[in-house]
Amino acid sequence: MGGSQIWLEPNETLTVDEMLKAICLNSANDCVYAMAEHLAGSEEEFVTRMNNKAKELGMNDTNFKNCHGLDEDEHLTSSYDIALMSRELLLKHPTITKYTTIYMDELRGGKTGLVNTNKLVRNYAGCTGLKTGSTSLALFNLSASATRDRFITYSCNNALTFY
Repeated sequence: MGGSQIWLEPNETLTVDEMLKAICLNSANDCVYAMAEHLAGSEEEFVTRMNNKAKELGMNDTNFKNCHGLDEDEHLTSSYDIALMSRELLLKHPTITKYTTIYMDELRGGKTGLVNTNKLVRNYAGCTGLKTGSTSLALFNLSASATRDRFITYSCNNALTFY
C-alpha cells in the first residue's frame, strides 16, 4: 500500500472505532482503503463519492484519484479546499474530535501503538486536531483546529481562517 499503515492482515477484523483511531492518529492508509471498500463497495466508487462531495462543498481546486491521499497523477487539492473540507467535517461530525484529540492509544490488545502525528494535540491548549499528511510531492501538510471562546480555527498549509 505504501505510506503510513498499521499492517492489516488478510481477513483481520477491526471495529470502526479502531479503524478511525488508526486513521486519525497514524494516517493508516490500509485502514482508509478498507473503510472505503466497506462503505462504497470499492475504492473507485468511494473516490467518485469523494469528488462529488468536494464539488458540493465548492472545493474547486480538488480532484481525488485515490482514497488515501498518496501521490498519483492528477490527485490534487488546495489549502483553501482542505479548509472547506475540515470545516464541514467539524460542523457536521463534531464527534470526530473524539479521535483527533487523542495523543496516544493502542490497538490489538496493546500490540500496536498509535501516536498522533499532529503534535499540537499534545502541546497546544484547545487543539481539537485535525489532520496531518505528507508525501514526497506535497511535502508536509497540516489542517489544524482549535476551540477557544467558542470559535473554531482552521489552519491549512500556512493559510489561517477564522469562523
